[in-house]
Formats: sequence, structure tokens, C-alpha cells
Amino acid sequence: MSVDDRDKQSEGDSSRSASDKESIKDALQSETDQPLPPAAEAVANRDAQSPHPVTPQGRRRRFLNRRNLIIATTAAAVGVVALILIILIVYRLGYVDRYVAAQIKDTFAKYGIRAEIKTFHAGYPPETVEMLGVELYDQQTGEKLGKIDRVLATIRIQDLYALNLQRNITLKDLKIEGLEAWVTFDEQGRSNFRNIHIPPPETNRRILFAYTAANIEVRSGVIHYGDARHEISGEARNLKAVILPKDPNVAPEVGLHPITLSVSNSTFTYDGRPINNIDIEAQLRMNETRAEIQELVLRSPVAEAHLSGIMDDWRALSYQLNITSTVDLTQLSDALQSGTTLRGTGNFSGVVTGRGDQYKVEGSIKSDSLAADGVRLQGLNVTANGTGQGQSYNINGRAVASLLSAGEFQLNNVQLVGGVMGTGSDFRWVGELRAVAERSYGTTITGLILQDARAEMKDGVLTASSRQFVANSLTSSSARANGLTASDVRVRSDNNGTTATVAKVKAGTITASGAKVNGVTANNLGIVSRNGVTSVVVKDMQVGSTSAAGAEIGSINIAGARLSIRGGRMEGSTADINAGMVKLADGQVENVKLAKPVFVVEPSGRYRASADLSIGGGVLGQMNMGQATAKLVATSSEIQLNNFTADIFQGKANGSARIAIAKGASSHIAATFSDIEISGPFTAFAGAAVPLAGKATGQVDLSFPGTDFKQATGTLSTRFTADSVGTDSGRVPLSGVVALRANRGLFLIDQVDLQTTATKLKAIGQFSFSGDSNLNVDLNSSDAAELQAVLISSGLLPEAEEQMRSYGIDLAGQLTFNGTVKGRLSSPDLDGQLALGSLLVNGNDLGSLSAAMRMTAAELRIDNGRLTERDGGGMQFTLNAPRTGDNNTTFEATLDRVNAGNLIAALPLSKATRAQFADTQADASGQIKITGIPNAMSGSADLRFGPGRLAGEPLQSLVARATFSGSKVSIENVDAQLTAGHIVASGSYDTTTKAFDLQGRAEGVQLARVLALTNRPGLENVTGTADVSAHVVGNLSESDFSAYQITFDGLGKDVVINGRAAGTLALVGRTENKQLNVTLTTGLFG
Repeated sequence: MSVDDRDKQSEGDSSRSASDKESIKDALQSETDQPLPPAAEAVANRDAQSPHPVTPQGRRRRFLNRRNLIIATTAAAVGVVALILIILIVYRLGYVDRYVAAQIKDTFAKYGIRAEIKTFHAGYPPETVEMLGVELYDQQTGEKLGKIDRVLATIRIQDLYALNLQRNITLKDLKIEGLEAWVTFDEQGRSNFRNIHIPPPETNRRILFAYTAANIEVRSGVIHYGDARHEISGEARNLKAVILPKDPNVAPEVGLHPITLSVSNSTFTYDGRPINNIDIEAQLRMNETRAEIQELVLRSPVAEAHLSGIMDDWRALSYQLNITSTVDLTQLSDALQSGTTLRGTGNFSGVVTGRGDQYKVEGSIKSDSLAADGVRLQGLNVTANGTGQGQSYNINGRAVASLLSAGEFQLNNVQLVGGVMGTGSDFRWVGELRAVAERSYGTTITGLILQDARAEMKDGVLTASSRQFVANSLTSSSARANGLTASDVRVRSDNNGTTATVAKVKAGTITASGAKVNGVTANNLGIVSRNGVTSVVVKDMQVGSTSAAGAEIGSINIAGARLSIRGGRMEGSTADINAGMVKLADGQVENVKLAKPVFVVEPSGRYRASADLSIGGGVLGQMNMGQATAKLVATSSEIQLNNFTADIFQGKANGSARIAIAKGASSHIAATFSDIEISGPFTAFAGAAVPLAGKATGQVDLSFPGTDFKQATGTLSTRFTADSVGTDSGRVPLSGVVALRANRGLFLIDQVDLQTTATKLKAIGQFSFSGDSNLNVDLNSSDAAELQAVLISSGLLPEAEEQMRSYGIDLAGQLTFNGTVKGRLSSPDLDGQLALGSLLVNGNDLGSLSAAMRMTAAELRIDNGRLTERDGGGMQFTLNAPRTGDNNTTFEATLDRVNAGNLIAALPLSKATRAQFADTQADASGQIKITGIPNAMSGSADLRFGPGRLAGEPLQSLVARATFSGSKVSIENVDAQLTAGHIVASGSYDTTTKAFDLQGRAEGVQLARVLALTNRPGLENVTGTADVSAHVVGNLSESDFSAYQITFDGLGKDVVINGRAAGTLALVGRTENKQLNVTLTTGLFG
């Protein structure tokens, strides 16, 4: 600390020119002891040596002779002793301490500080100064600035006893203990140090103070900080500082003071919420202009920062700093309790340079995971560089995060590139946003890109725009849209609200619940949000062709749409929608219109849409449809068709229907219908004309949960009235009554009584798809072909039709079924008697069929099966087919004089092959027993044929045996004794692949019969006998005979060709390139 004792310096001589005589004369007239100019000094000395000096200076000098000198010396010695005694007395009485303390206070006052020193003591000789209880105040306001418990300074005064008034004082050591300072800012931002100033330098100072070689130490310091304007305060406690002298080997103007600084257990308080245990340690080198920060470390529970760098001119705030910091947001959130919950840590590493209010930043921010009140960031990596001056800044950078989520909103692998510039709260950002996926409220957008995006905040008004928004797809739980684009997006937001416009929005293919829309375009979207209400206006929309549930709709133009959103509730309407023609899977409806479309979406996600639906007509299947109208209402839980009227199937229907689509909701249908063409619904269902003729009139009133009509409650009644038709029309008139009552899925039959010309059906009892059924069914028909035509051949039961067609089965004659149906209708127990007058296979009448059928959940069993031929022969059989498991069906049959021709007709042979064996007549008897049908078969078949004909050849007997293993049928032996010859054959057949392999040998058979099998023209007039060996390999699934591989070799005897004896004939047959090549070699020409 400097103490200045400044004396006023007397005025210098008025003239210093030795050549000016007037000046010399004036100097010689002086009565003082002031030094004279050299020329005047010489004149005064010569005048003093003369006996009678003539100038005042000469007379004065002549007076100072030896005697006078002795006297003066003695007097001076006495004066010095007296002066020393006076100084000791003054020092002991404290006058020196008070004087020096006053000088110190005066020095503080020149800085605008009022100092109060409780105790002051200066040592003697004056090398130490000690002050106790120093308190510092603002001289103008009286605000307390600080206090120091003790100041101890050691100084060195150079040339203390030199005979001049100027002294050089050097500060050697300065120890400051108990420093406590207050730094405050009021609500207007004014500091309590605002009145402190540096005084101007004083000339002619006699005390020069130097501190560059001092050792300065501060112990136990505390600095209090408070900012009322920003609600910030704090305490830097345990302040310790050591300032060492400059390196003496370095020029003073460039030398630096090594400084060590630390504070510990400090606090920082924001908005009344403190952060404790803050420590700061610093190592730096500093002089009057420059500071080198070797290391500055800040540690706290919420953050840790490391700084190093250079301040070229700390007075002008010219700096270059390297900063590395880590912030624990979790601790920061808990400490500040700001209402925003923060979680995670963040790291910053970079370089900050600047001068004055100009700065430049280059660095990166990284964080594995951050969270703030439901907003989460994962894998954040920000690299940026920027410049600024004061409140103005310009920053360019790139931010990447693997995940950004906020509530239901989520961005995956998001990347933000661009630059932001601004001043204070006003800014302007230009860049691009990309994200691999965005997910929110059950919706996912992939490949999201905002191109040429701009955002600007100016005077509280935010404007933003993007040249184009692009997304690969948008997917929800029930829908998906591809190829989304939006062009010229503009947004403006201020205190009055938010407005936005979009020139065009396009979507490619949209699919939802089996529906497909080939493109949607919306033009000129306008959005206005004010006072909690958001309005959206779409000038026009184009919806591409749409297909759903087999229906196809062409492109639709919608002349505008309006939306209003208030409190999360969305209301909207569009102009009337003219869908035109809608193509169905087997027909079309025309002139489809939706009038007055309106919809509402609640904040919970529930919605309601309504419109007046009208249909101009159309064709369904082979039936014409008339006009239809309905009040259509669709909600998140149901679809309603209220007050519908329809001209359908040449009749009329009206009523209301409610179909539930939400879990737990119920459906209800209440309608009446009249004069409905009976065949219409069947034709629409089967896709083919069902030959029924009649009208249906009735009513239905059913309620059921969801769409499960099997659990219906209500009534259904229908009366059928037969049409008059001609016998050659092919249509079957139907009349009768069906009346049902349902109670939670249990259907009670009040009456089922249906009849056609040849058939009557009656049923009584009850049935249920999931509960207990108890039905008695009585079916009687005098013409089974009529039932086959209505139920099977019409396409109403296509699977049954295909099976009967592939096996060539037809029904004829009387048909009766009497039995019961019990249990669940989805898996019923069936017990009844079936009788059929004629069973026809491939046009052959196999006879009448009767059987007892019993079906349970475990098995299907046919007992007492009997096929009776017209001539009395027949077959008895049983079938046991378990309904669980695989390959476990058992079939047993006993044949008694069954017509062999009928057996051949029932075999899966081609029509041509069956024709060659058409002339077959013999009685067949035997046993067939097979288990494990179809692919794990085990068993055998033994058949015996009596005398008759085989393909026109007289047959004496035939014995055949086959065994079954897996899916393979092994034909072990076929031995046929013909009147003219003998045939032996064997082979195999796979029921799964349809592949077969047969080989045989014939001896003495008719040559003409063998040649007929080759199907070659010109061989009809060849007779004789032949011995032949043959091998045939093929697959019965092949469509023609050319796919078979046939090989045979034979020798004909007693051959006659066109009535001319030819002797022997060699036969060779081979299949090559799907052709059977037959070579005949005869000895007719030797």
C-alpha cells in the first residue's frame, strides 16, 4: 500500500541564460541561498574575495568564513540532537502514525474511497507498516465496500538519509488477512463501485512507490456478490492469493507476476436457490497489461470447467482461451429447483477468442443422454463456430442426435445443419433438418427432410419457411402413406397468433385396412391460430383412384375443406364429394355422392364423421341395383346407416343399421324388406346365378356385440313366395317361412318350412354357434338332381362342386336325410340317416346309397353303409375319420358281386382309358381294409372276378391283390385268365404324388387288342395272337398320355394282315420325346 508525502516544489529561477548580463545582475542581487547560474556563480565568488564586496551575494559569502563556520557547525550539531529528541517524542506520542494514516486516508479519498483505520503502527526505522481494522466505504454514498482485519507491509526506502527531498519506496512484502469485500448491483444494474475512479497522475511527486518486486499474500478472504436485477448472489470464501515478483532477468515492461489463486466452499445463488461447495483454483502470470492463464479449474456439484489461455491485454479484454467443461444437469436441476427437471451430463470443448465486445467461438458439445421435463436427447454431438460483437452473433454448425423425444414426439438420428445470426433476442436461422424417423401419437414418418429452411425472430415476431418438406413414408397402426411432399411452407407467429400457408401437399400411395389410394394432393392450405382457436382452409383436393374391399373408385376432386381446432377438439367440413362410379368385385354402383360431409375429432382421439349418402344404381353380380340413400355417420366406435332406403334385388329395403368397430361396442340392425328377389343375395354371395325363383318379404331386428352376429339378440322373420316359372327355365321356385328368435347367440326356430317343386325342408329346435344346439332336420326330395343344381352346381358351394366334378359324381332319384344336430354349430354333433336313390359316377349308375352318419367333435363315422346295384350286387362299408390328428382314417368294405364295369368307371382314369375298358362285365367280390388314410396307410385289398368280359375279351377269372404302406399302394399281383390268353401284372402307385410304375406280361392274347392300345391308325385289319412284355411309368396328374414312359416288346403269331397270312410279327414300342414310336417287323417278304 502506498503512502504519499508530497511537498510543493518552489519556483525555479526565472532566467537560465549566462549570456544575458541583465540576468547575471539580477542573480547577484539575490538575498537567498538559491543556486546561481554558472556565470553568476563565478562573479559572486570573485566579489566575495575582495575587501569590500559590492553585490549582495558577495557580501553574503564573505560572511561565511571559518569562525562563522565553527560556530554554525556547533549550532547545527545542537540542532540535530534536539531534532532527534523531538522526533523520538513525536514518534512515542503517535504523531507519526496519525500523520501516515492521514496520508493513507487522503490517498484513498483521491480514489473516491473513505477509509477508516482502527489501529495503525509504523515501525522504526520505517520498514514495516501494520494496519488493523481497516474499513472502506463509498465516499459519496457511504455504502460499505469492504474491510480488512490486518494489513502488514514491509517496505524499503532507498537513500533514506540522502540530502534531497525525493524518496524511492519499494514494497517488499504485503500480507492481507481477513479481507472481506462486497460487490453488489441494484435493480438498475448500478454497482456499489460505480463512484470509484483512478485519479490523474501528479507531477513533482517526492515519494515514488514501487511494488514490482513485492511478495503479496492474501489470506482468509471473502467476497460477497449480489445482483438484484438478475437475482444472483454468491460468496467466494477462503480466498487465498499469492503474487510473486517479476523475474529480475526479464525487462520490467514485459515481465509477469506469477499468481496463485484459490477459493473453496463457496456458494452461488440464483432466484433464492443456492449451489454450494464451489472451488476455484488458478495458476496464472500477469502484469499491468497481459495475463497468461496456465490453468483455471472450477469444481462444483453441478459442473467442472478447465480453462487455459492468454489475455494479451486484459485491460482491453483481449483474450484467447481453451475451455473444457462438464455440466451435470441432474445436480443443476436439483439445486436450482427451477420447475424444469433436468437429467444427464454435457461436455463442451473449444476455443474462445476475442477483444473487447468482439468474440469468436469454435468448439463442440457432446452428451450421451440429456433430459428436461419430458424432452430427451441421446447421443448429442454439436460442432459449431461463430463470431459476435456485443449482442450480435453469427454461428454456423452441425448438430446430430441419435434420439430426440418429447412426450409422444420422437425423432431418430436427427441432423440439423445451418447458421444462426442475430442481435439479442432477434435471430435468423438458415439451414436444413434431416431425420431418419419421426414418431408421434402412433404415427411414424421416415426419411424426414426440411430443405432450405429459414427461421427469423425480429421484434417478437417469428417467421419461418421451407422450400420443401419431404418424407419417405408416414405409417400409423392402420394406414401407410408413401412419398410425402409439401412445398413452399411459410409460418408467422406473433403475440396476436400464428398463421401458416402451404402451397401444395402431396402423398403417393396410401394404404389402410385393405384400402389403397393412389395419391392425394391438397392445394393452397391456409392455417390461422388465434385465441386458442386454429382454423385450416384447403382450397381444393384431388384424391387418386381408390380400391378397398374389392371396390374401386376413380379420382375425386373436392372443392375445398375447412378445419377448426379449439382446445384440442377438431371440427371440419368439405364441399360435397362426388365419387362417381364405384367398381365392385362383381359389379358396380353408380353416381355415388356424399353431401354435407362434416367431421369432429376430440382431444382423446375419438372422432365422428357424417354425410348424406346417395347411390344412383348399379349392378351386383348378375342383379341390377336401384337407388339408395342413407344418413351416414362414422365414429371411432361405430358406423351408422340411419334412415336408409334402397331399391335392391328388384325389391325395397329400409331401416337403420349400426355396426360397431370398437371393442366393447354393440351393433344393431333394424330393417324391413319386401319383394326381394330370392336369388339376389345368393347370387351376390356365390358370384354365380343360383337358380331359385321367388320373392322374400320380412323384417329383421338384431343386436350383437361388435361384429359378432353369432351372439345376436332379436328376431328375424321372412316369408318366401314362389314365382311361376316354366319347366324348361332351369329355375326352381321356392316358397315357405323362416322365423327365428335369438337371445345372446342362442337362435330359437319358431318355424323353418321351405319347399320347392321336388323338395321339402323342415327344421325345429334351437341352434348356437358357440353354445348347445338341438335341431331336428327333415329333408325329403323326390329329385336329388334339383338339390345338386341349387346348392352345388350353381357355385353356391364351390369347394363341394369342384370335388364332385373331379370325381364325376352326380345325384339322382329320391334323397332323404333325417337327423339331429347338437352341440356348437361351429363344430356340431350330427346323427342321422341318409338315403340316395341313384349315385352316378362318370355317367354310370352305381345304384342306391344308404348310410347311418354320426359326427361328433372327435370323429366322423359312417356305419351300415350300403351301395346296392340294380341287379342285386353291392358293397357294404364303414368309415371312421377322427377329426383330430392326421392320417388316422379307417375304411373297410366287403364287395359282393359288384359290377366290375362300375368299379372301372369309378377309378381315376382318363376318359379315353375308361372307353377302352367300357365293355367290361364281371362280378367282383372281396375285402378291402385300410387304416392310416391318407399318408400313413396300412392294409390290403383282395378282389376276385368271376367269368365275364374284360375290355371286350372273354374272361374266365381274375385275381388281384394290393397292399398299402404310407402313401404307396403296391399292386402285388394281377392274374387274369382270358379265354384267349393269360395276363400277369404288378406295380406301384403313390397317392400323394400320383406317380405309378406298372409292368406286365401277356401270353396268347389277341394281337388286334394289343395294337389298339398303341392308338396308331392303319392297324385295324391285323389279326393273330401275341406274347408281349410291357413297362409303363407315369403320373396320373398329367393331362395327356404323352407324358408316360412306355416300353414294350412282343411277338405276333399266325398274323393275318388284310386277309393275307404274314407269319410272325415283331413288335417294339418306345416313348421318345413324348411320342410312342411303334416298330412292326413282319416276315411277309421273307
